[in-house]
Amino acid sequence: MTERGHAAVELALAVATLLVPVVLVVAAFGPWSERRVLAEAAAAEASRAAVLTLDLRMGAEVVASAIAGHGLDLSLGRLGWCGAEPGPLDDPPGACPLTRGSVVEATVEVWAPLVNTPWGTVGGLWVRASHAEPIDLYRSLP
Repeated sequence: MTERGHAAVELALAVATLLVPVVLVVAAFGPWSERRVLAEAAAAEASRAAVLTLDLRMGAEVVASAIAGHGLDLSLGRLGWCGAEPGPLDDPPGACPLTRGSVVEATVEVWAPLVNTPWGTVGGLWVRASHAEPIDLYRSLP
């Protein structure tokens, strides 16, 4: 029995079953990682802006600015304050006490596509990050 011609079939099957899924996983990691870093930075900046200005709306503006700065639509980002489930950026749910010693926590979610194709994205998930910032005990308040 000869084995001529089987190498081409085995190569085609190996590429289709092994190489293509590995390439898809590697290609999906970049956008997911970028959105994860965006969510972490936006949460940190939002909570810090809210603490410095004592205004939660300023934190929402910071998140909207970060998402728009990455060229994304604002509907791809959500924000929640102090343990509330994240919602739309124009009216984020939750409220935090803005008094001395209290903690302001921002939770940001950003939509991350699983696979980008020339025809659009396939699948996706919300990437979440939280950051808490305390209000200084000795801060002068109005």
